[in-house]
Amino acid sequence: MFFLSILLSLLLPVFGQVDSVAMRYAATITESELRTHLTILASDEYEGREAGMKGEKMAAAYIVDQFRSYGIPPVPHAQEKGMMADGYRQQFPLVLSKIGGLGLKVDDREWNFLEDYFYFNENVRHGLDAPEVMVITPVTAGGTRLGGASKVVMMLDDGHGNTSSFNDLKSLASTLAGTGTEVLLLVNDSARSLMAGYGPLVNQRRMRLDEPGAKEKPSGLQIVVITPELAQDILDHAHLSMKKALKTASRKRVMVKVPIKFTYRSLSERLTGENVLGYVEGSDLKDELVVVTAHYDHIGVIDGEVHNGADDDGSGTVAVMAMARAFAKAKAEGHGPRRSLLFMTVSGEEKGLLGSQWYTDHPVFPLDGTVADLNIDMIGRVDTVYGDSSSYVYVIGSKRISNELGQLIEEQNALYTRLDLDYTFDADSDPNRFYFRSDHYNFAKHGIPIAFFFNGVHEDYHGPYDEVDKIRFDLLRERALLVFHSAWEVANRDDRPKVDRSTPKNE
Repeated sequence: MFFLSILLSLLLPVFGQVDSVAMRYAATITESELRTHLTILASDEYEGREAGMKGEKMAAAYIVDQFRSYGIPPVPHAQEKGMMADGYRQQFPLVLSKIGGLGLKVDDREWNFLEDYFYFNENVRHGLDAPEVMVITPVTAGGTRLGGASKVVMMLDDGHGNTSSFNDLKSLASTLAGTGTEVLLLVNDSARSLMAGYGPLVNQRRMRLDEPGAKEKPSGLQIVVITPELAQDILDHAHLSMKKALKTASRKRVMVKVPIKFTYRSLSERLTGENVLGYVEGSDLKDELVVVTAHYDHIGVIDGEVHNGADDDGSGTVAVMAMARAFAKAKAEGHGPRRSLLFMTVSGEEKGLLGSQWYTDHPVFPLDGTVADLNIDMIGRVDTVYGDSSSYVYVIGSKRISNELGQLIEEQNALYTRLDLDYTFDADSDPNRFYFRSDHYNFAKHGIPIAFFFNGVHEDYHGPYDEVDKIRFDLLRERALLVFHSAWEVANRDDRPKVDRSTPKNE
């Protein structure tokens, strides 16, 4: 080890001295350790670790147990900082919602969601009774004959698509809402095929943070696509055929006297997610903090298949755990960091970066003392570009806020890991917009320097076959070592990374 340190320092003087102490603790991060943790966390027993669900709680408990075993104490004054009593977990409130709670009855006949009608957004979340339905056509909608207010308006299909005679359905919705209309029924001859196609999307559960600023707020008109059969049932109350109604309504306003009733019941439930925090306190610069993040949640069970997410982001999670142990060991042996480190595995990333958003909105440690976030999201495999290559990692955002942080990572790579650092996804023109799609972004938007380490997308991304047996543990370790050495350097250098660029916005 001593000979290797001398050799590298001679070969790479431009990048500074090899730190033999850092190398000693980096060597404690092993493929065996990474494999052991990942085999457990990415097993079927953990049910895909979906945020707020049983598997997520199991994974959080496992990570807490490991942090304890490393000698990492609970976060000081944890409960005063809004954390759980165990001192390792920060809970955050979630709402799991599903649309389809708006029932529809015409006279005494009930119609069924995703059989006779469907919609994409619930803007009516209350009971609604109307004594009549105003019938319009695309011609009417494009003209000036909408007339006075009617709570429910039905637009017939003229055979050319509902928007054939006007370009802006949003404009129509705004016009109708301004007259007091609450529901627009769009008759569509292809409604059933649309429901078959969009059904899986419509049935998806949506998750959000349960706080006033994050709640989904109903806005505007409730637009409901209905079948011709449902439309005809309404028209029957005025003894009108579809053909006659189209002809009449294109010339004048048609009112159908029929009781139509909408009922609403919420299909939402409240859950909690958990961020797991492993805090290693620093010495003379302990009030400054380096954060190392990875999300431990995945997408759960879909159609009976467990999506284990071994790479996404089991790989990042076990890397953070291994680094936490290495830093805790270094501190216990008298080589603790100058700055404090927070090894944080977050949840809710797959639902919209929810856990990291909650942390940065409700920080356990002051954000103005947080000097950098090094985020790891998928570092255990190779993508289709590199194939079997074992020498690369994508680095995203490392110079967007602090050019100094990016240079530091390049120096540590040259000294220790010699990976090809690929900045393809860091380009402003990158259509994938990965910079905005993982947990580092919630730190970046507060002006905190970040770096995101990533192996790229592969064929099993968000699929059921992202399993442990496909992980390249040699690559996982090498990439983890790059993050370890970068964190070690940021934690121990005299100055925090200088912020010299404006924070990119997600627009």
